[in-house]
Amino acid sequence: MNKIITIGREFGSGGREFGLRLSEEPGIAYYDQEIITEISKQYYTE
Repeated sequence: MNKIITIGREFGSGGREFGLRLSEEPGIAYYDQEIITEISKQYYTE
């Protein structure tokens, strides 16, 4: 079963680093808004 963990955060709160560290231990893929935006740009411009 796939699992998705979302983290709500505010600018400057360290949420990105926290999410990345949280994903490393169990080996869960990490995607933040910047990664998703870049992937969607590549997908929709081809």
